[in-house]
Amino acid sequence: MTVADVLLLTGSALAYQTLTYAIPEPFLVAVRPGAGVLVPLQNRLALGLVMQTRRMEDPSALGYPLKPIEGILNQPLLDATLLNLMHQMERSLLCSPAEAAQTVLPTGVRYRLRAVIELKGSVPSLRSPAQRMTVEAIQRHGGRVSLATLKRELAAAIWQPGLRGLREKGCVHTRYELEPPPPPARPEAITELTAPPETLDRFFANEAARAPAQAALLMHLLEHPEGRQPRTELLQETGVGPQSLRALESRGLVRTVYADTPPSPAITPPPTLTPAQQSAVETLTRALRAGNHQAFLLYGVTGSGKTEVYLRAAAECLRMGRSVLMLVPEIALTAQVSQAFRERFGSTVAIWHSQLSPSDRYVQWLRIQRGDAPVVVGARSALFTPLPNIGLIIVDEEHETSYKQSHAPTYHARTLAEVRARDADAVLLLGSATPALETFYRVEQGLLQRIDLPERVGGTPLPEVQLVDLRGRPFQPISHELLDALQATLRRGEQAILFLNRRGFAPLLLCRECGYTPMCPNCSVTLVYHRGATPFMFCHHCGHRQPPPTTCPQCGGIEIRPFGMGTQRVEMALRQLLPDVRTARLDRDAFQRRHQYLQILSEFRAGNLDVLVGTQMAARGLDFPRVTLVGVISADTGLYLPDFRASERVFQLLTQVVGRAGRREQRGYALIQTYNPDHLAVQCALRQDYEAFYRQELELRREVGYPPFTRLVNLLCTDTNAAAAEHPLTQLVQWLEPFVGDALLQILGPAPAPLERLENRYRYHLLLKFAPDAEPAEFLAPVLAQLAPEDRARVKVDIDPVQLI
Repeated sequence: MTVADVLLLTGSALAYQTLTYAIPEPFLVAVRPGAGVLVPLQNRLALGLVMQTRRMEDPSALGYPLKPIEGILNQPLLDATLLNLMHQMERSLLCSPAEAAQTVLPTGVRYRLRAVIELKGSVPSLRSPAQRMTVEAIQRHGGRVSLATLKRELAAAIWQPGLRGLREKGCVHTRYELEPPPPPARPEAITELTAPPETLDRFFANEAARAPAQAALLMHLLEHPEGRQPRTELLQETGVGPQSLRALESRGLVRTVYADTPPSPAITPPPTLTPAQQSAVETLTRALRAGNHQAFLLYGVTGSGKTEVYLRAAAECLRMGRSVLMLVPEIALTAQVSQAFRERFGSTVAIWHSQLSPSDRYVQWLRIQRGDAPVVVGARSALFTPLPNIGLIIVDEEHETSYKQSHAPTYHARTLAEVRARDADAVLLLGSATPALETFYRVEQGLLQRIDLPERVGGTPLPEVQLVDLRGRPFQPISHELLDALQATLRRGEQAILFLNRRGFAPLLLCRECGYTPMCPNCSVTLVYHRGATPFMFCHHCGHRQPPPTTCPQCGGIEIRPFGMGTQRVEMALRQLLPDVRTARLDRDAFQRRHQYLQILSEFRAGNLDVLVGTQMAARGLDFPRVTLVGVISADTGLYLPDFRASERVFQLLTQVVGRAGRREQRGYALIQTYNPDHLAVQCALRQDYEAFYRQELELRREVGYPPFTRLVNLLCTDTNAAAAEHPLTQLVQWLEPFVGDALLQILGPAPAPLERLENRYRYHLLLKFAPDAEPAEFLAPVLAQLAPEDRARVKVDIDPVQLI
């Protein structure tokens, strides 16, 4: 007997368990790994994913009869490439099939199914009126109709006995398929954004204040994943009248199309390439035309035009009839990058990220699977979209840690992008001005081909950078050097960015009389002080919130005040020093409020704001033509975290944020305030010298045995009791110590994690160092299997971690 191991995707308590089912004779050809099937489960049908098929020689040995598969979807849930990615995660990350499936499959495909009734050839003469009426209803729809439609058109007393009789006679059969989005009853009017960025900039700079309703419509379309929305929905969601929409149409900023309207032509012509860009495009074009897997690092300084190289390579890939996957490190960047791709490729671009609603993700998933959207732009989860025939995968800002998922399965999108590109014989293009040290090392080892963009577009030099040594000075967020530079910049009508990678007003409250600091009751961290209409203290890990004390709870003193600074405090200091400055804050607090993130970016781009105060969200890939000054409030944030990558992250962040200045004709200027002016990361960022930082940091890693000269595995166990959190790791050490040698080089721990308690759970970790050519998952799988099931469930395995906090 041929059987299938089926991972259940529905079924309440049994969901994401794997059960075995018999494959009936008619399904033997169609049931393959990756197929979606309907299987009996507790007196109903459940949707499942076929993991594998196999022969079972003696089913009677099971002691119970195997239930048969009862239906199969007419399209696979996962193609061979995505199924391979699932298995790769199971093997290399030691995650369960359920965890892998939940990562790869969007929520919508787990329940949006429909049954379709089809006539099988000619129908014999029928005596039963119910059967005749059922056949006539099916024939009215061309011999194929969904069961839901049949139920709407016929009474239950007719279709139920009619369908039952037709099945018994073999006149009909039932197929199952993913339900498409409901089509509109008639061609639907859709409003589509057509204005290029320059026109939008002028509108927001000069007219938005006088035409707020028109501005609201444009902002809503800018935020939409496709830049277009049904006209009725757009007016309902914005609360704006149709006259404002007609005004935008008359000015050519938007247009009305219908559901079957072909994609818009390119809005803006491609710019002239620099010689370095031209050489890069030619290299990638040759690789794409070769049709085999090749991997590249596009190593270009900030402002060197990497996005235009991506667009040209994508255009060549599309001309060859293959699809393109563009990954960006954060949802925040998706809007900017997707706008650039939509301007070049119209509505053939699909957007994918976790902020889309389940229904929107499902619609996009179906568009991509059908081939209607051969270009996908998204965050790391876009890696699992069912793009057919991929020819090019781009990973922009490949050094960003947000490409690593923090919960199981702890995959790195860069690593799995390489797996998917290799399976598809596609070109992999990694891009960064500050590549991950491991990536640059792979270039030197000949595993990646290097493409350089050594100069900025237009020939503008890199920003001039000055260090401001804060040692021995009284505390103030904005030094007099930075204040002078701000005033000069604003007098010239230019813009500035002030960067501090810390949210809130201050990282803690401190009693100046006894040293007391309010701590989170659930986590081993201080509560961050936020100032506003009602000040509060907040834990950014668990969400605990409480009002700040007016007197010290420990000594009763009144000198309990904020200590340190966050972006709120910088913004307040700026307003006090320059009362007329137009400023806004860009951090995760702003992004959580609906619409505000894109509104801030648009207003800053349009010139309605003078200074943007932000965290690392302001440092990642954003392009503002009028910004000529960047001020780093503190280069020391994160410099001495207990993580071997701390210096690398600080260098990357400083270089990226400095690179926001002077990206057009005017040369930029940057000031870096620091208490550690001689630190390697700060000095190399001052010179914007990546390769000098790389050489020195590489030698430090070689000396102490960290990646790329080893592979790390971080095993983390949590429990409400500290001893219980440590116990499974202690057991693992006892089992692993005899195997220390050529593969397993060193065992460190167990010890309390740097963040020892989180959400009322104690955290202990165990760090393992493996040889660079070892496969940690193969080594650890049998050892972890020795743990008691309840202990194994509490141990999180992070292979090749990007942070150890």
